[in-house]
Amino acid sequence: VRTAHVERGTLWKFIRTVGRVEYDETRLAHVHPRAPGWSETLELRAEGEPVKRGQQLAELYAPDILSAQVDFLLAQDRPQSQRRVSADKARNILRLLDVPDDIIRDIERSGEPRNRIPVRAPIDGIVTQMMARDGMYVTPSSEMFTIADLSRVWVMVDVFEHQIDWLSTGLSAEITVPARPGQSWDGKVD
Repeated sequence: VRTAHVERGTLWKFIRTVGRVEYDETRLAHVHPRAPGWSETLELRAEGEPVKRGQQLAELYAPDILSAQVDFLLAQDRPQSQRRVSADKARNILRLLDVPDDIIRDIERSGEPRNRIPVRAPIDGIVTQMMARDGMYVTPSSEMFTIADLSRVWVMVDVFEHQIDWLSTGLSAEITVPARPGQSWDGKVD
């Protein structure tokens, strides 16, 4: 039997449990080519490499993109009445094929199509899956890379059934990991 003086305070229901750190699935980017072709000049060598938004991951040789570049250049050179496609339409086709704007300007300035088009990272993050290899044939259904933004992560925890009623959205959570003794992170229940 313990005795104590009466005092005002908050009664806490504290849940201590285990969990695992996972990627925030809303912060994943899947990189697919917009046209079938061959992956060349791969800049990455392994999964786990950090990348920055706009960083070149590989180059793609795709006949459809090369053909669209030729149409774009022809639309630039011919008078309006002789054009099969307007210059703006041809530029938009290149954009839909995921040709970066700086490459389109370079093609327009030089008057020469480029055999290879860069494949760039859409977000900052870590490469979690790398399916593309040098010389590999890829199609729009081929996932070349998966990139995870680790600026925010999920911690998936296991809670006993009798403790579920203690939880509600927005409650604070404190996370510690054995790899970083003495350090903790604050989170929110989602």
